[in-house]
Amino acid sequence: MTLNEVMVTANRRREPQRDVPMHVDTVQASSLQQLGAKNLNDYVSYQPGVFFASAGGAGEGELVMRGVSTGNQTSPTVSLYIDDVPVGGSTVYAAAATFVFDPALLDLDHIEFLYGPQGTLYGAGSMGGLVKYVTVKPDLSGFSGSVGGDVSNTNRGGTSYSEHASLNIPLLKDKAALRVSAVDQHVTGVYQAVGETPAGGADRTHTKGVRVQLEVDPVEKLSMNVTVMAQKIAADGLSMGDFNLQGQTISGGPYKRALNHREPFTQTLQLYSFHAGYDFDWATLDWISSYQNFVNHSVQDYPDSFLGLLNLIGPLFGVNQPLSSLYVDSQYTVHKSSQEIRLTSRKNETFDWLLGLWLNREDVWEQYALQGDNLPPPGTTGLIGQTVHARFSEYAGYGDLTWHIDPSLDLTVGARASGNSQQLSNFEDGPFAGSPGGFREHANNQDITKMITLTWRPTQKDSLYLRASTGYRPGGLQAPLQSTLLVPNPSATNTFGSDNLESYELGYKSSHLDGHLTTGIDGYDIEWHHMQLYTYTLGNTIIQNAGDARIKGIEMQANYSDGPWQVGVSGAYTDAFTNNGAPQLGIQPNAPLPYSARWTGTLNGKYKFMVAGTGAYVGAAVRASSHRNAGFDGDASDPNFKLPGFMFLDLNLGVNLRGGANIDFYVRNVLNRQVPIGTLNDEAVNFLATVGGPMLVQMSTPRTVGVAFNVPF
Repeated sequence: MTLNEVMVTANRRREPQRDVPMHVDTVQASSLQQLGAKNLNDYVSYQPGVFFASAGGAGEGELVMRGVSTGNQTSPTVSLYIDDVPVGGSTVYAAAATFVFDPALLDLDHIEFLYGPQGTLYGAGSMGGLVKYVTVKPDLSGFSGSVGGDVSNTNRGGTSYSEHASLNIPLLKDKAALRVSAVDQHVTGVYQAVGETPAGGADRTHTKGVRVQLEVDPVEKLSMNVTVMAQKIAADGLSMGDFNLQGQTISGGPYKRALNHREPFTQTLQLYSFHAGYDFDWATLDWISSYQNFVNHSVQDYPDSFLGLLNLIGPLFGVNQPLSSLYVDSQYTVHKSSQEIRLTSRKNETFDWLLGLWLNREDVWEQYALQGDNLPPPGTTGLIGQTVHARFSEYAGYGDLTWHIDPSLDLTVGARASGNSQQLSNFEDGPFAGSPGGFREHANNQDITKMITLTWRPTQKDSLYLRASTGYRPGGLQAPLQSTLLVPNPSATNTFGSDNLESYELGYKSSHLDGHLTTGIDGYDIEWHHMQLYTYTLGNTIIQNAGDARIKGIEMQANYSDGPWQVGVSGAYTDAFTNNGAPQLGIQPNAPLPYSARWTGTLNGKYKFMVAGTGAYVGAAVRASSHRNAGFDGDASDPNFKLPGFMFLDLNLGVNLRGGANIDFYVRNVLNRQVPIGTLNDEAVNFLATVGGPMLVQMSTPRTVGVAFNVPF
């Protein structure tokens, strides 16, 4: 048995993964089911060099690739796509680095991980890389479907379960088909709320979703696809425990959190897209339109230390009613529409090319309220109320050209010219509002990203490439300095600029032993300029461009398959650090970048055998990482929390029944390791940790034992 050829769309063309001149990895949906993976944190945990920095649970957090992170991010450095559509907000106004779309395994075929900046083909916000969910397309040839489910039990928690189903209905043979899929997933909570609002399983989560696709191919060269997708995540609270900055628990255990007010969270996505493709023989035209409504509503309880301070100084601001709790209730609503037109040439002997236009408009409404529940008599006291509307309009033209110098040597150059127009309006009131009233601002920005790649194939089994590429995040607007509670930072302005990076990558891919072994290795050097950093003091949150960073790393992968055996190993070495630091923020030169582990690796194996004439397998996976920092040492406004290294062992086995049905048994975190793996990325809460409040820390999920099944028909 040889390894199957994996097809990807990293370069906006469907091509073998081994032919793409950059680091690309894929994970099949069937593999995730076998491992008992349920959310984005699980999906990326087997990818060295990729980290999900959780901000409280499913749908809350940010993706980090190749160490491109400042911890508390202004906007994403990793883009997330479903097929050809970017999902979620792009800017700080949408809290896009706090709330990331977290899809259940809803009619998913595979996930593609594109490492390094993807600014030329995918635009802003992909400086570290891109994660693309590729779904199953309608089948025009016949009727089919599947049903499945998952039941598991987690230590310290209880029972989780899910059901999923899909149905493919041909409407007109070889011309039209409808595909419908649905999922319903309940995940047990493992954290316990103590204090004023005690509760067990305080972070229980319920996810439900539906996806409908209509494929119509009226003539041979024309295809049209209309997709409607909806998903809702509802969590009872954050998956966080209370720690001090020295790494010690302070509320009775690592999975315990002292709460005065419960912290429900909901995330809803409604996504509509239309994709038409026409083959002109010499080139293919793709027309992609989409609209999405992405809403995140969260409640964040503030600790007793801040509540006591507020009750003490409240009368000075006209708040004479003592409070029993203090919390933020916020909602971010993103309306995003995008249009892409792309023309891609056929593969030619001398030149291949791609040209595209991109238009995007995002409207964001933020409703923010800092308020508290009164001590008897009951009631609620508002302290700050804020309403923000932001508009981000983006337009871009992009393209690349590949010159086949000879059958073994290719040169590709590409560029993207982008511009954006931004508007920001704000109204705030309340006794603690820094400057009651509002403001309106407007700005325009332009950015250019570039790419050049040289590929050499000395044999049909070997490929070397040298790639240089750039990426950026757009700058933006923020509140004028006078709109603060205390004295403003004198170095702040009401705008901040783009940050950008250049990446240089050298890689080698090969196939050996008649296709039984594939290997890949790459090294990269990234220079990051004008990093966007938060500064938080009481009543004053601003963004500054401060300091540069450098990231150097090596990544490797190897997969072997022979007869019943399949073995895979991958690893990443990342050295990410500041160059000149940011002394005004307390960040020193040569400080490690947050969420960047020096070493990460995965080892997995599977053995297939027969039992009473039925195919079966047994497998194991080991995930390991060296220690990480969650912030910068010396940063007074966003303190560091040291995350230890870890190693997790997962086991699974399964049988493949007649007709394609399968049953998979799994044990995640077999040794029940309980290790801090992330912190809450919230500048206000993290600042409070420096003055005695708790640092909110996510622990590894305890040992989970489960069974999953899928029955096709």
